[in-house]
Amino acid sequence: MITVLNMRKTIAFIVLAILTFSACKKDDSHLFSKSPDERINEALAAYQTQLTTAPNGWKGFIYPKSGGVYTFYFRFNDSNRVSMLSSFDSVSAITLKESSYRLKALQQPSLLFDTYSYLHVLADPNPNVNGGTVGVGLQSDFEFYFDSSSADTINLVGRLNGSRATLVKATPEEAAGFTSGQLAEGFLLNKILTYFKRLTIGSEKLDFNINSLTRTISLVDATGNLLDTLLSTRYFMTFGGVGFVKPLVANNQNITGISNINYNPSNETISCTVNNAAATISSVIVPLKVDINAPAKWYNFKASDPNAPYWFSFGGFHVNGVDNAYRLDTLTSSNLPYYYWIYWPKYAAGNDLYGPALVDTSNSLTLHYASAPAAPSFTGDGRAIFTELGTYGNYPASGPAFEMATQLYIRRGYYFVQTSQNTFDMVSALDGKSWLSWQ
Repeated sequence: MITVLNMRKTIAFIVLAILTFSACKKDDSHLFSKSPDERINEALAAYQTQLTTAPNGWKGFIYPKSGGVYTFYFRFNDSNRVSMLSSFDSVSAITLKESSYRLKALQQPSLLFDTYSYLHVLADPNPNVNGGTVGVGLQSDFEFYFDSSSADTINLVGRLNGSRATLVKATPEEAAGFTSGQLAEGFLLNKILTYFKRLTIGSEKLDFNINSLTRTISLVDATGNLLDTLLSTRYFMTFGGVGFVKPLVANNQNITGISNINYNPSNETISCTVNNAAATISSVIVPLKVDINAPAKWYNFKASDPNAPYWFSFGGFHVNGVDNAYRLDTLTSSNLPYYYWIYWPKYAAGNDLYGPALVDTSNSLTLHYASAPAAPSFTGDGRAIFTELGTYGNYPASGPAFEMATQLYIRRGYYFVQTSQNTFDMVSALDGKSWLSWQ
């Protein structure tokens, strides 16, 4: 009797479970009234409408994974065309460029810029286009998925590099500012051609340097902040100037940006506003505080590293406001293309090596010729001075390599600025208008 009763209870339990499961399946069919394809198509259509019906377009902020912030302006139409401005340089800031875009379902609803545009410039793998790393550029994206949105703001994430982008509906005033070229006014800071620029606010003086690649601005104050402990922040272009991602605290001030920038070509100075106070910016060769240990620190950093024994630079010298001034990207030898320029401390007993590395047919780096400098001499005021002992191979008597050697051996030598744990800038002590970034 006990066995039969237990069997009846078990059968009843199984039947109940089946009925319950069937009821759940029946209810599941009513969780969504539309199929997944229908729902995602509706989401794409809603994003399309949001993008194209913004009456004044969109201001955008792109954050490449390599660092920096770039300001954009977008106008989307319902024919899958987009016009844009970009703060990448002074030309893209004033020249509208049209390309195409698509909204597509790629696991998530996504916004794709599918023809070359200012967004692609940031992602271009050629370092001569944007100064980034070979093969990856600035680690930015031109395909994004929608992360979140509200009525006025859309947040995007890059599908390849994970760079972030934020679109915010522009006001009529902002749209007018973008289309009238005001985004380019921050580039007037580059009219001051020296590496160090002197900012004077009343009786206070600050030196600052701009890294246009990483979009970083760094300040040195007169109280003795050494160059390896610079106060720095990311900056972005605003109408009439630049804004700081985080305030710079210097001389008891929170500096949030530089506005109302106006360049005076007659005396090569800039008038501007900082914290609602009138200020000026002028050129300076010797900064308020020189890190006198930086040249030897730069040299010994690689001289003592057998695994990475040399410094390299893709673009070489910046001269008088021009990046890659000697066009190293055009340099070839025996039809082999240029890759980067190197400085190799203690390459041989008694001399260093300074020259171009080329890419051979096996995709390896090779040297065809180089200059052979002596180990630099270090002065008491913080300069390194280079002299040439000879050359390796058939060193050119003209062209990019010749110009690179001529620039290195200037008599006044160079100040060095440590820009990160393992990068340095080498700044001409002759006029401050030529410099090279080593990594």
